[in-house]
Amino acid sequence: MKYFATVPLGIEGVAAEEVREVGASSVTSDVGKVFYEGDLRLMYLSNFMLRTVNRVFILILRERFKDLNDIGRLARSLTYSDFIKENMSFAVRAERYGEHDFTSIDVKRVVGAAVIESYMGEKGHRLKVNLDNPDVEFFVLVRNDEVIMGINTTGRSLHKRGYRVYNHPAALKTTLAAAMVRLSQLKEGDALLDPMCGGATILIEAVHKLRRYPLIMFRSDFTFRKLLIHDEWLEAEVAEELLEKILFTQHVVTGIDVSPKALEGAMKNLRAGFVDDTIKLLVGDAARTESYEGVPATVIVTNPPYGMRSHNIKKIPKFYKEFLRILSDLYPGATLVAITASHKALEEALNTVSASVLRKLDVMHGGLNAVIFVARI
Repeated sequence: MKYFATVPLGIEGVAAEEVREVGASSVTSDVGKVFYEGDLRLMYLSNFMLRTVNRVFILILRERFKDLNDIGRLARSLTYSDFIKENMSFAVRAERYGEHDFTSIDVKRVVGAAVIESYMGEKGHRLKVNLDNPDVEFFVLVRNDEVIMGINTTGRSLHKRGYRVYNHPAALKTTLAAAMVRLSQLKEGDALLDPMCGGATILIEAVHKLRRYPLIMFRSDFTFRKLLIHDEWLEAEVAEELLEKILFTQHVVTGIDVSPKALEGAMKNLRAGFVDDTIKLLVGDAARTESYEGVPATVIVTNPPYGMRSHNIKKIPKFYKEFLRILSDLYPGATLVAITASHKALEEALNTVSASVLRKLDVMHGGLNAVIFVARI
């Protein structure tokens, strides 16, 4: 079977690496997507274990096209009865990028009509459309002269983990947090610190990775269960194997935040994420040396304030420099992974302490152009 996963812009390479780890073959990355191949078992593994992707789709079409009529022709050529029953409803979601003489609404209309026509030809039955709560969702992506069509096996995005019962005002998307943890190359025995932890998303994602927590522990509303190809026994087998591989290990993980209210919320997230036994939370100011007293760290992963929506943006450069000075004094040789939209200020601060920038990834975070820095302090 062929699959593709949608991915936050900028972390496609990180996601491709993760996809390979779950056993996929023919893995290639594209803008906002990762394409790969595997068996039906991989559909369950992808939805239960991939932390850096949004949705997993069965790839049913990837072709070049000339115009809107050509998209309709390609969609009509597909066989849908392998996936959807006669008594099921469907919907078409579409996204379009590039210069075209049609809209995404036109794409939805043409492909929807093609699905109905093709199924009528196969089964002599007219499928029902349900835009609000369909049994099967077809996703069509039109980018320049390429059309990609897939069947959503995930449902709502995988970044909605289910453990985040408290939402910090500047919360980091879980998929980006997971990508940052992977970029840090965190391993057993490392001491992890997030000195501006907010709702503790980074810390939770880190421990989930170390303990091999499958996402099925926190959500169960996957839409693959409605597809004709779904094998409930195979799903149960995969889930059981993943649950048996969980490591209930203890780790040195510390979160610091200046806001006691944020830490109260973070503790709720730790409990919901089953990691409150191994993560320590402390009240402290990341720009004050005394906040780090007795706190070990070989890996530091954090989402500092940018000054774009909160804080005074004029104070950000000074804050970053003081923050980096403290880290370089206390944790020389540590790995730092940080995301910020004030990337010039952070890069200048890194240069000030002679840190080695190992990697930079341009990403989108909360509608802002941001950069993930990987550095050696």
